[in-house]
Amino acid sequence: MSFIKKLIGSLLSIVCAIGCSANDEQERKELIKWLDHHIAQLSQQIESDIDNEKKGFYLHPGKTEYTSRGYIEYELAEKTDKRMEISERSLLTLDDIKSTDGYKQVALLSDKLNIQLDIKEFNVDGDEVEDSGELDEYVDDEERYFVIRISGWLPELDPR
Repeated sequence: MSFIKKLIGSLLSIVCAIGCSANDEQERKELIKWLDHHIAQLSQQIESDIDNEKKGFYLHPGKTEYTSRGYIEYELAEKTDKRMEISERSLLTLDDIKSTDGYKQVALLSDKLNIQLDIKEFNVDGDEVEDSGELDEYVDDEERYFVIRISGWLPELDPR
């Protein structure tokens, strides 16, 4: 699997060297800088969020009962706290996010707390969240977003 990731990374580097503009790379660097800061902020609240989640008080989207789900998901957000949606043409990758100091802080904390940490990328199309601007609209540049998930304090409840 890591061979495939390295191959894809190499191909992206070659393609980028040929066809990427300086603006694309600058945008990638700015996104990495913001995400580093944003994830570092998340790392400061994880322990209290876990305590609240164990008690059933963490506000999961759509949750109405006071029970623990055994996990917390953080959608990476823009500076306005709106979910960050990135163009599929953006050069930003999961590995870029994992290489930030903020993500490394979260990884160290998850090791210390003996919990699982995962980050996933999702396409906006098919996320079951639609607004009137998206309905019946053809989009040639799909957007994606990223979710950090921590779990493991109640493994029997983790629906992975």
